Amino acid sequence: RSATFVFRNQQTTTHPLLAVEIPRYVEICGSFNLTFRMMARPSPLRPPLLPRLSLRSNKHSWKIGLVPLLMLWVLFCVIVLSELSSVIHHPSDEFRKTTVSIPSPSNSVFKGAPWTSPLLKDRTVLHETAFARCEIHSVYSEDRKEIQSDWMWFDEVDHVNVIVFDQSSNEFVFFKQKKYALESESLAVVGGFHAPGETGFEACRREVKEELGYTSRKELDSILSTTTPYDPEQDDGWLVLGRYRTAANRGGGFLTACFLRDAVPIPENLKSLAGFEGLGEGKGIIGDEAGQKDGEAQHIVRMSLPEITQAVLTGKFQEVKWTATFALALLHIHTSSST
Repeated sequence: RSATFVFRNQQTTTHPLLAVEIPRYVEICGSFNLTFRMMARPSPLRPPLLPRLSLRSNKHSWKIGLVPLLMLWVLFCVIVLSELSSVIHHPSDEFRKTTVSIPSPSNSVFKGAPWTSPLLKDRTVLHETAFARCEIHSVYSEDRKEIQSDWMWFDEVDHVNVIVFDQSSNEFVFFKQKKYALESESLAVVGGFHAPGETGFEACRREVKEELGYTSRKELDSILSTTTPYDPEQDDGWLVLGRYRTAANRGGGFLTACFLRDAVPIPENLKSLAGFEGLGEGKGIIGDEAGQKDGEAQHIVRMSLPEITQAVLTGKFQEVKWTATFALALLHIHTSSST
């Protein structure tokens, strides 16, 4: 694995390619078993800056111009770099091999869907209940060159907020209540978790019935009629304001916001037909679909459009999701009235 070179050039200092790169090439390659002599001799047909190179061994002799030699050098570099790239570890290599969808533990009690992302490498569950779960994620950077292994993540069962407008009284109907994470009593909207298999829209319709005893005009008409089936997709009394992630970097589940624009109370004699169990004013309890109760009393409040606008602007709804949902509904009303 040795190679002996005799380097001859009358203008060595003016040819850095011959003086530097070729010895480096021999040092990297280091696989010749022959003894070579390399000479750069000026030719009458070539200027001194483009010498002819001669390679000689004990039995053979080759002559090669500078341009073909440079082409061989480039080819050699491409081969060496491709070989090096196959053995150098890089996070992006591991990223390409990572399965994007990482399932939750088989014994998980969390009822929500686990979050997956192309940037998610793996997850560790710290604690979970039926409705929430805390995890540590390992997350790739956007350029896939780094991994952050201490990314805090909080999953929550998807939930809904509903704005209810009673057309008969021209008032918004909602709650005043206390919450564990709030410093004082606050105005609050109708809300709750999705039941298993429920869509956001279905959860909104159910929560309004359970918490307020209201439904849409079209659904009430279908309850009163024995021949007209109710089609929620054709009910223009409902407006879906959107589905939103509650915390862009930390999870928190998804919120579906809806606006019931023509809410009507379900008569007592029809509640059983609607599959409804009413909660009287001042006795409401926010429950979840699994049967647990958080024991927080709700007092029903009614406000006109100017009153509720002022309440939103002055921060009477102390949770950002409640405020955002009401703001979306008011923006829709303002846009509809202006057009």
